[in-house]
Amino acid sequence: MRIAIRNIVACLLLALAIPAAALAASPRFQAALDALGVPLSLPPSGKAIVVNIPAFELIAFENAEPVLRSRVIVGTPWHRTPVMTTHTTSVRFRPTWRPTPSMIASGEYRDRVWPPGPNNPLGLAAVRLEEGLLVYLHDTNRRDLFDREYRALSHGCVRVQAWDALAAFVLDTDLAAIHALANGRSTTDVPTGPIPVILGYYRVFPDDAGRAVAYDDVYGLGRDGPVTGVIEKAAAGDSCGA
Repeated sequence: MRIAIRNIVACLLLALAIPAAALAASPRFQAALDALGVPLSLPPSGKAIVVNIPAFELIAFENAEPVLRSRVIVGTPWHRTPVMTTHTTSVRFRPTWRPTPSMIASGEYRDRVWPPGPNNPLGLAAVRLEEGLLVYLHDTNRRDLFDREYRALSHGCVRVQAWDALAAFVLDTDLAAIHALANGRSTTDVPTGPIPVILGYYRVFPDDAGRAVAYDDVYGLGRDGPVTGVIEKAAAGDSCGA
């Protein structure tokens, strides 16, 4: 699924070379994005989270530089993860889960509440986004699926392999504190500041070394970018359950 553009990277870098003064004035990763023509502007200070849907990857940024990269599972082409900009509101540890009406109607799940624990479809923690949006960044009870190369497998939510590192990043704490809450006895909501979350669609994106990597157009959109729209947001309203 990931095709490195080895034979044209040198030409791209030459053709889109950035003056030294510009490099000094902007963060390294933003400069790489600009050089590749990726329509993404990172906040120059503070935290941000980007999910690149075609890459099946989440990247956490601090001061416009990546501090965490994790494999993710995104929505299938018929249950798409919405392309939009939102923000974090809380982290729910040991969540319960109830299937959405469409999941129940399809016969895929019975209408019942799944108790907290490692067998819960949301796993041990879920980063919740803006109020009313049933799309989360969460752990999963199917961690084996992260080994697959093609990972458009969910109902629209974003399952995160490094869920504990993401929760620590969002809450500005350490893994020990995250694991203590995740393995506790009760469901706990911990509020977060409004960290920007971009659910984006970028078919060319820099890797850790700044090299261009191309990805398949998994949703057949024929375009790139973070697009906020009523249709896309509404489509996510029945995504993950509650």
